[in-house]
Amino acid sequence: EAHLRTLAYKKAIARLYTRRLRPWHIVNDNLVLRKVEISDPMYTKGKLASNWEGLYWFIDAVGDRTYMLVMIEGKLLSRT
Repeated sequence: EAHLRTLAYKKAIARLYTRRLRPWHIVNDNLVLRKVEISDPMYTKGKLASNWEGLYWFIDAVGDRTYMLVMIEGKLLSRT
């Protein structure tokens, strides 16, 4: 019976957590940040460096979690 109560508790907590989640949609011309691990996969800047970089314009979603980004100056970024 204790096991069933634990399962019910976990299910209730998961339901409360899921209810608070808000979907996040990116639309064209939004300003976004880019993870540093994309531009520096070997972490050459050390562990105290920031995790996010720059401000970029979002242009289009290419695939699942793959986006076309443009620098503020207008230059298209590769490998994003």
